[in-house]
Amino acid sequence: MPHKIPPLFSKKDFNLIQRLVKSKVGILIRPRKQNILGIRLAPRLQQLGLKSFSAYYRHLLKPEGEKELRHLVNTVTIDKTEFFRGDLHFELLRKSILPELLKQKNNEKRIRIWSSGCSTGQEPYSIAIIANEVLGANRDWDIKFLATDINTDSLKIACLGRYSKKQVKDIPSKYLEKYFRKELVGEEEIFQIKEVIKKKIIFRRLNLLMSINRIKGPVDMIFCRNVMIYFDNQARKMIADQFYRLLEPKGYLCLGLSESLVGIDNRFKIIESSIYRKN
Repeated sequence: MPHKIPPLFSKKDFNLIQRLVKSKVGILIRPRKQNILGIRLAPRLQQLGLKSFSAYYRHLLKPEGEKELRHLVNTVTIDKTEFFRGDLHFELLRKSILPELLKQKNNEKRIRIWSSGCSTGQEPYSIAIIANEVLGANRDWDIKFLATDINTDSLKIACLGRYSKKQVKDIPSKYLEKYFRKELVGEEEIFQIKEVIKKKIIFRRLNLLMSINRIKGPVDMIFCRNVMIYFDNQARKMIADQFYRLLEPKGYLCLGLSESLVGIDNRFKIIESSIYRKN
């Protein structure tokens, strides 16, 4: 059988899809992503019986295209994530931020932390594990975690809390033994997050730009790591403004290590690399 040549993803087709995604969900697909997006979407065109990307664009414009738009967004927002990714952030969370919040909120004994781009769940589970370790035997506190993402495929994985041996390889052994249950599925080892952590996290689908007003707040800390890259500066300013509104006084905002609020919002005070505090 001859090898099937994938359809051509022209600059014009890319621009049409880029503008549609930005107008519908606010996400900016960078021009450098054209080739990889074309490769990722080619099998989808075949599944839908479409012979060109222009036909795919027309399909997205139809009433039934709303469902396909969600699939497209899932394709665009695939992101690499790991447990305890960015050691600096989790060290600061353990050594200074959580202890400070425990002092600050000692009277009400209530803390809320939001992972705003939770992907497949590794970030919120890592945060919850650290919080559980810091609290120790103290069970007087009401600490809960909200985890949101626009990618429905990622959220399904996050809600299950089941990971391969490769995915948990960077988790310290003491945490792996304490917070995960190992199962054998066929010949593969699967690690299931235990209920003591899982029950503290609420997972929700959320578009940061279009539906952030569904978050009532206030929250004590927001993780928004490697999420701003999907938005232009105007959208980043809108999101930062909403974060400022939702955070408690002196609340924390954690961005990705390569991200900054410079030129976006000057109301936050930087306290460490990519970690800010509400003034």
